[in-house]
Formats: sequence, structure tokens, C-alpha cells
Amino acid sequence: MTAVKLSNEKIAELKGAFMLFDYNKTGHISMRDIGPVIRSIGLKPSEAEVQDIMTDVQQMGGEVDLSTLVQLIGQKVTNPPAESPENLQEMFRMYDKDGSGFISAKEMRHLLTSVGEKLTDEEAEELLKMTNCLKGDQVDCKKFIQTVLRG
Repeated sequence: MTAVKLSNEKIAELKGAFMLFDYNKTGHISMRDIGPVIRSIGLKPSEAEVQDIMTDVQQMGGEVDLSTLVQLIGQKVTNPPAESPENLQEMFRMYDKDGSGFISAKEMRHLLTSVGEKLTDEEAEELLKMTNCLKGDQVDCKKFIQTVLRG
């Protein structure tokens, strides 16, 4: 995996998020706010990457300024691999007991609200409607994957 390179746009977003978490307006944020700040701009650091940054910040006194945080993100945060249709198909195959290419809508809702980037019940329901992959009380896994990966 390659390290994240922050665009000027992402740095501007990070600055905005950073300012929101700079409660005392000192130009520094606490190490406990590092994960939320990084994730608020759409990055997906692993928990280990966040912990690695927090360890460095702890050694600097427990607070970090924006320019140092930008440096640490560039050094420590990697881009997660994109989901491939094959990976998703393999995951759904575990739930497709009869090999039909369909899983129950109930199981799909459970997956969407409890695995990976968890959705709310309302978001899961909306996603199922938007992908138009429901056939009665079953979800067409292939159609769901194609629609979701198309974005």
C-alpha cells in the first residue's frame, strides 16, 4: 500500500476539521482527536495507523499542530486497497447458502449495519432501494456489487 498524498483540497478540508477540534484556539489539537480529524476528511486510516500517529504525538507532549499532522498523515496513513468485485463476491458467497446468487434482505441489512463501514438502518434501506437489487425478500448479489462499485 502506498502512503496518502494530501491534495491542496484535502489539506484545506483538514485545516477546517482541525480548527473545529482546536477547542482552545491554540493551533494544536489533542491526540485523542487525531482519528476523528483524519476520518472527517474521508481518509480511512487503520486503527494501527492512528495509534502510530498518536504515539508520535504523545512523545511530542500530547498535542499536535496542523503542519505536523499533515506530515504524520503523509508518513503513516496508507490508501486501503479498493474493493474488487471478486472480494465482494467471495464475501457474499459465504451467505449465499444455496449458491443462487441471492441472499436474504434481512442478512444484507445485517451486513450493511454491522460489518466494515457500518450504515444506519435508514442508510442500509436507502442503499438497497437505490441499487434496485431487491427481488422480493432476496438481494441479487451480483447486481448489488456492480451497482455499488460503479458508484
